[in-house]
Amino acid sequence: MMSFVKSEKFQNTLKSVRSFFLTTEWMIMLCCLAGVFTTLGLQVYGTLVFGFIVALVFLLSDDFMATLLPFLLTVMISIHCYDSYNTFMQYKLLAIPLGACLILHFVFYWKPIKIQGSQFWPMVFVSASIVLGGLGFITAEEYLAPTSLYHMAGLGFGMVFLYLLFYANIETKKDYSLINMLTKIMVIAGLFGSFMVFSFYVININKVLDIRGLLFMQWRNNLSTLLMIALPFTFLLANRKSYATILGFVFFLAILLTGSRGGMVFGGIELGMCIVMYTLYDKRRRVAYIFICLFILLGVLIFFRQFIEFFGYTINRLFMAINEFLMGESSEVRAVHCARGINDYLNHPTFGTGLGYMGNRDVHASKEFSLCWYHCEPIQIAASLGTVGIIAFIVQFISRNMLIWRKVTLFNITVFISYIGLELMSLVNPGIFCPLPYLMLVTLLLVIVEKCDTGEYQERISLFKRRKMRKEQDNGNSKIVKIG
Repeated sequence: MMSFVKSEKFQNTLKSVRSFFLTTEWMIMLCCLAGVFTTLGLQVYGTLVFGFIVALVFLLSDDFMATLLPFLLTVMISIHCYDSYNTFMQYKLLAIPLGACLILHFVFYWKPIKIQGSQFWPMVFVSASIVLGGLGFITAEEYLAPTSLYHMAGLGFGMVFLYLLFYANIETKKDYSLINMLTKIMVIAGLFGSFMVFSFYVININKVLDIRGLLFMQWRNNLSTLLMIALPFTFLLANRKSYATILGFVFFLAILLTGSRGGMVFGGIELGMCIVMYTLYDKRRRVAYIFICLFILLGVLIFFRQFIEFFGYTINRLFMAINEFLMGESSEVRAVHCARGINDYLNHPTFGTGLGYMGNRDVHASKEFSLCWYHCEPIQIAASLGTVGIIAFIVQFISRNMLIWRKVTLFNITVFISYIGLELMSLVNPGIFCPLPYLMLVTLLLVIVEKCDTGEYQERISLFKRRKMRKEQDNGNSKIVKIG
């Protein structure tokens, strides 16, 4: 058996399979299969099938990038399965073959893990604050509950281990660009997310025509968050492929159609950041961006009444929440949770109440295997982890941005906008406090940034290029020197 595995024929076949996992054709096939499960309403089975696809790819390939798209598709299929913890627990025995694939991957492709990377110590600081969260207040039962332990590990030292694992296994490649591969995967994932929204409207077109407005989606906030993570990469792709210029606007339309208030506001801010940055630094498509924006603006003005009527449900909910919050009379769950969170922090200012604290379930009864979210990252940090947690997360936020802006390139700017988009959504949702997929994606992006800064050629951008060039001319030097 071992002689067959080591044979040249088998190794060549395995090499071909691994290369196929990174092709556009394979990714399109995955999206088509995922589309079948979502349109037929077979999300539970789709999640299980794609879980096995992830495991199979992970077993056959030593390249972590090969598993990224099937993982993202698994997540997007599973977000339909709201409050389905008990449903999936019926298939818990399937975890055995999945775990076997995971173990075998590391048996075959293990690479030594060592302490490295600019984010290691900030992540350790955050992990320590999470372990200490609730010290002197939270009960042992709440602290050691499975839900609490999972989130403590996933947000803390478990994510530190994952960071080191990514750092040891992800390297720039000779046979493909890591930046281009990540961009392709994120754009394809965003296209599938958009398909989920558009197909939902097509399937329910009679209801849309009847109500002349948005359809309700329980999964609107999760899908909007995933689309916001992917959206900036459409602009990076457009820097190489002009046809992608329109995709960012398509993604934002899908976000609007979900009915997510956070998606409407923060997705709009994120899209605006992309337009500004790429209009400034992608000169070849500058006119295209301006023309598309003017065209969309003109369309909204012409059909303003119809626009307001169709998206009125989201707009009304948004302004009602803002008005109630300003009046101090909000019955909005998020506002009540924020008020409760501030009170929890003031009562337990050093270590907070702990992630496992469930004392606020009277405001909103969280679903099985979910924390009692405050639905706002700063409030969650302050209330759950206290002043120690606040300091730790500030240090980590500064460290992340220092890494991203250490080398100013279009790729790093794209990652920054994607990351900030997630942080913005986390102001009104659990967001980045969900280990899978959100915090894991941030961790992966930061590792890729660090690897590509040194291992892959990127043209630097000087944010103050024109100012520097003008100053040089004023000093009497007629020669223009390219900055960077």
